[in-house]
Amino acid sequence: MVCRCIWQFTTNIPRPYLPLYIEVLGGTPANIGVVNFASAIAGLFLYPLGGYIADKEGRVRLVGIATFLYAFSFIPFAYAPNWQTLAVASFFQNLVLFYAPILTVLQADSMPAGMRTQGFAIAVSVPGALGIVSPLLGGYLVDKMGIAPAMHITYLVGFGAGIVVAFVRMYMLEETLDPSIAQKIDYRNMLKLIKDSYGSFIETLKWMPEPIKVLAVMQMMQFFFNGLAGAFYIVYATSLVGISATSWGFTSAIQGGVRLLIATPAGRLMDKIGRRRLLIPFMALTPFYPLVFLLVKDFTQLALLVVVMAVGNAFLMPGFQSLLADNTPRERRGRVTSAVGGGNFFIDVRGTGMGGGMLLFIPSALAQLLGGVFYEMEPTLPFYIMAAGMALTTIWAYLKVKDPKELYE
Repeated sequence: MVCRCIWQFTTNIPRPYLPLYIEVLGGTPANIGVVNFASAIAGLFLYPLGGYIADKEGRVRLVGIATFLYAFSFIPFAYAPNWQTLAVASFFQNLVLFYAPILTVLQADSMPAGMRTQGFAIAVSVPGALGIVSPLLGGYLVDKMGIAPAMHITYLVGFGAGIVVAFVRMYMLEETLDPSIAQKIDYRNMLKLIKDSYGSFIETLKWMPEPIKVLAVMQMMQFFFNGLAGAFYIVYATSLVGISATSWGFTSAIQGGVRLLIATPAGRLMDKIGRRRLLIPFMALTPFYPLVFLLVKDFTQLALLVVVMAVGNAFLMPGFQSLLADNTPRERRGRVTSAVGGGNFFIDVRGTGMGGGMLLFIPSALAQLLGGVFYEMEPTLPFYIMAAGMALTTIWAYLKVKDPKELYE
């Protein structure tokens, strides 16, 4: 959580403004989709490897080494001469982000089964709250310096923070995999290792019980429909509504502040009365978010919408994470999380977030490409389709999602 506090304060500075950066470097809305497509498709290559190593050899060493690689991925963003470079940089960044689900595994392993929702809620809300000021700083720099110089500085800050986080994770995290089942992996034959990891991914899909399959489908639907519009909230707001970059930064501050206030009571409530009873009502609100966004005329209206979204996310993300962890044995948690995702189930104006899982990358990649094409055809189209899609996702959850009778430690 301390590492995520460092990340939130630094990497949140440039992240909301990437679509504007792409446009400044010569990209169109369709090119924004291409950059995000490159990011999404990269996960198909190494995510099974991350889950396989985490369940065979251990979590901590993998997370530490991969975090170093992720830190260096900020360098090409800082010096990008054109939008095509951003596409390549995005591909590399998500390629090495295969460790992200393993962080969720470490958290799930380290929390009592009956208290996971409030644990996940706190683990998300505290870093988010400390990152409140960073988007404001990013927006101020963008308005004051221009998008390209501001992004150059903030990506270099992200690189420095990443190096610090990598050292902390490498030397201070404690291993949660049972030493009695840990195996030494031979890294000299990488082709065999990758082949074995993909074989393990297929075996994991066959093993998955019905509750995890239900959650996987729900997450795939959410990634696809949310991905259609996610990258274009800021483009629409700045170009068609007239929201400034600094004002846009306030939306992240609002999000972080609201979630900090209600994260603990929300998590405690879900642990007490069950995940489903609160997850479904808040999912039922998600189809209305993109529709209301299209009615926004000024920052005050945008801020009110963000408050409602933030309250919903305080329940949605930790609720989904808890359901996934509760239904997964510890010894399979790395592979399952790498397949299904670490629980990035949230809907807000900042898009879909980072990371994912093997089953999520293809729907996410397709959504990024289609979203850019739809936006160029008609700027409101991705938002209307997202609304219809999230309604379908809510129906699926209502019919299929159930609280587990027995919780895995």
